[in-house]
Amino acid sequence: MLQTGVSFWWTNGSGEQRQGEGRSRDVSEHGAFVFASCCPPVGTSLTLKIDLEGIPDEIGRLPVEVEGEVLRVEQCPAERGMLTGGFAVQY
Repeated sequence: MLQTGVSFWWTNGSGEQRQGEGRSRDVSEHGAFVFASCCPPVGTSLTLKIDLEGIPDEIGRLPVEVEGEVLRVEQCPAERGMLTGGFAVQY
């Protein structure tokens, strides 16, 4: 399980640029789940930037940018300030 910083942005139905940040729960070559307080709607196309920290340690942060589509959104109440809701994206 890879947990690292994630930034993402998309254009909403009104043509406005939106952006958010979160933490990954799972990352694979086909998709990811991102814990976030602000989630794009299902079906939204977005760009996701994942900071792969220390892979390998000598390199430090290695940002990876991918385009994908939101498959599902999970809204859960925050527990003790932790992000528990988020969204799954396929790329």
